[in-house]
Amino acid sequence: MPTAHRIPENSAVHGFLSKCDPRVEIYVTHVDTSSPTHRKGRFFTVLGVNLSFTFLLLRRIYSGFYRYGVLFAINKVVPSLSSNVPAPTLGWALLGNILLDLFIFIVILPIVLDFAKGLATLRLRYGFPKAEVVFRKPTTTTMVNIAAEAPQRRDAFLKDLLQRAVDPEEMKQMNFGMPWEEWAYDYKAMAAASEANKNGSIKSQTWDLSTWIKVKPGWSVIQYNGEVDYQTRLEMMEKLKDKLQEMGKEHVFLQMTEVIRTHTVYTNGAPQPMPAEVDDIISGIFKSNDLDFGEIMRDISMDIPPSFVSGSKDD
Repeated sequence: MPTAHRIPENSAVHGFLSKCDPRVEIYVTHVDTSSPTHRKGRFFTVLGVNLSFTFLLLRRIYSGFYRYGVLFAINKVVPSLSSNVPAPTLGWALLGNILLDLFIFIVILPIVLDFAKGLATLRLRYGFPKAEVVFRKPTTTTMVNIAAEAPQRRDAFLKDLLQRAVDPEEMKQMNFGMPWEEWAYDYKAMAAASEANKNGSIKSQTWDLSTWIKVKPGWSVIQYNGEVDYQTRLEMMEKLKDKLQEMGKEHVFLQMTEVIRTHTVYTNGAPQPMPAEVDDIISGIFKSNDLDFGEIMRDISMDIPPSFVSGSKDD
């Protein structure tokens, strides 16, 4: 998995995330460039589901006036308003209906309200643009599942969760807003990102496939599609060299650079990507010296700003 970078507190991106839902500690974002026709089809599918839910809710409310004796009580108080209203029947059937209505109103009503306030409002305001920033956040069920994991397994569970979230096939799956789904959309954040792109403060490309994690005292980002530029690589190598010198392990850095030198292949004067086995060789060098290469690189990368430039307020 790519390493995380701490977002500078003076950047526009940090300010944007700080204004999002304070309860959210993880966002997964990407830019949806699928055809507007495809997104219209998905929207109308979700719309159809929510209209069905709305009809069910109205039907249960209407029948509930009879089932629970509301109209019977009104008829007793004001006989002229209605006539021949039967008294409610007590028994197991009534208890079953109570439990069913509780489930329907606790589970389905929030789904319909979230759709009306979220996706429907977003489409009404912005329609179906050619490219759209998507913000996803863990559902309450997902957060409960994370908290329920044993401390020694929690990091591995979270890593698997984030890997699934950025899997292209998983991202194609439709989301109906059900409470048992792993991820939910944050439509307020999506609308705010659209406005930020319009006024030029934060470009849409900033939110290309990334995971944003709240860490004290701010936010960090893991970027999946961004390439590390040459200057950033040099900076990371310098920091790694300084860190190993502080630890009295200068020879590890020399061994690592020798491995990189011998495995570097040039084509037309340009260095080509390293073979996959180079990482294993370097990890082995660190391991033989009682060092964790992955942990050291994670610490170093956290102090290096992410690759996007448009996030700075100074721009």
